[in-house]
Amino acid sequence: MVAFFILSLLLSSCGDIFIEKDLLQRPQAKRCSDCHSEIFREWEKSRHAVAWKSEKFKVESENYTKNKCLSCHAPHQVEPEIKPALRVEFKEDGVSCVACHFKEETKAMHGPHKVWSPPHPSKQDLNYTKSFFCAGCHQETYKEWHLTKVQKSCQDCHMPSMGDKRLVQKFPFEYFHSKKARHDHSFPTGKAKPEDLLIELERGEGLRLKITNVGIPHNLPTADQGDPKLYIIVDAKLPSGESSRVVRVLSYQAKNALLYRIPTHIDLPWQGVEKLEVSLQRKLSWKEEREEILRVTLK
Repeated sequence: MVAFFILSLLLSSCGDIFIEKDLLQRPQAKRCSDCHSEIFREWEKSRHAVAWKSEKFKVESENYTKNKCLSCHAPHQVEPEIKPALRVEFKEDGVSCVACHFKEETKAMHGPHKVWSPPHPSKQDLNYTKSFFCAGCHQETYKEWHLTKVQKSCQDCHMPSMGDKRLVQKFPFEYFHSKKARHDHSFPTGKAKPEDLLIELERGEGLRLKITNVGIPHNLPTADQGDPKLYIIVDAKLPSGESSRVVRVLSYQAKNALLYRIPTHIDLPWQGVEKLEVSLQRKLSWKEEREEILRVTLK
């Protein structure tokens, strides 16, 4: 370790002679994998990585002619609460490493940690840990989150902690600073857990299903573009022995999504039913198949 300390002092004293200048010229995302291979592999699996080149977006943007949709799918520079401009180079990288981390005004990479990195200047910016950093593109979901007044941030759910790890996987730079808190750059979509949804059966003059989103601090489903859906499927065995089903579809586009901690009611057309089977299924906007997230029996 003494040798690495001496080496780091020597490199530091040499000024910017070790800067790899192409890193300050908005390179392709693959270039970042030379040092940040683990983070790059996570990002490659993300929706950010295919934001521009996915066939779904190509169709929905009418072959990239809907201008209002384009800039968030290939942003030039991501800033808190500001819709980005569309970049010119390497659009196929989608929401890339450089789009989020390189700032023109400082000609440096920015992130939540204070680090020294000889290949490029680095600046610490704690905005990367705050929800409003995501708000430039995810405007509607950010508004929904903001109204809930919860402390949990977008990053807490969609960039979950991976513990303390090295940010760099390239010798000798990986030893120039200690392990830092690392967060998942695959940006998982997240899936409502059974405890996030409270489902109750109200009996009065008729039957009524009451569903409350108690655990997801934004609308369910939510979107700025696309049309994810939540299917509520209620099955009943009637006193006659016949089976009957009610299906309600919730979506962002239909403006009937589950709000945070505000119940949604579904009136049911049956009498004399002893129990119901309720299934909640989600359909993500970029998938054709549904996925069940909850099944309960109500009496």
